[in-house]
Amino acid sequence: MFSNLAASAAENHLHTITLEKNNSGYNIILGTDSIAKVAKKAPSEDELILDLRGVSSSETVNAIYKGTNSIDSLVVENTAPNKLRIHVKADDIKNSTVMMEPITGETTIVGETVPVEKVLWVTFVLALFCVIFKVSKDISEEDEKVLIKQNIKDREIQMYKKYRRDMYTDPVIDSNNLRMKKMLKKIDRKIDERLTSAIK
Repeated sequence: MFSNLAASAAENHLHTITLEKNNSGYNIILGTDSIAKVAKKAPSEDELILDLRGVSSSETVNAIYKGTNSIDSLVVENTAPNKLRIHVKADDIKNSTVMMEPITGETTIVGETVPVEKVLWVTFVLALFCVIFKVSKDISEEDEKVLIKQNIKDREIQMYKKYRRDMYTDPVIDSNNLRMKKMLKKIDRKIDERLTSAIK
């Protein structure tokens, strides 16, 4: 007997559905014993489907209309144990805020989901940022390599010029010496090879 009473006390029922007109659409207020999960779908501008989990309908569900008399239809059906589906048809019903008003607890906005278009747009923007970041990183790394190679090239040229200048100004070295000329040509080839490999 006590277990039956406890189970009965734990049940959650939908007692009232209030449709209240606002500036953009409607406030749909669901009067229940406690909070339940709500999934909100809008097949069209004038049609709204609410799937409720963790709640069943009471013997009588009262419909209350505030500020409107243009509701085309309102249907409540039990789709499974502790599952309800509410169909509402009215002008601009898609633009509705769904609230649950439990007997115990505070009124809470439920069923709010991010529109698919917004999800796709955010995903696209994030993907675009990732691509831009990767390309920028690749360009930066390539520029850095080019600068390093350019610095190596400039440094080699400066060292070579200094070396040649020292060779000609050093009184110990005779620049007309054939052996020295061959050595300079050999050095020229070596430096050219190093410069070529540095800028590849």
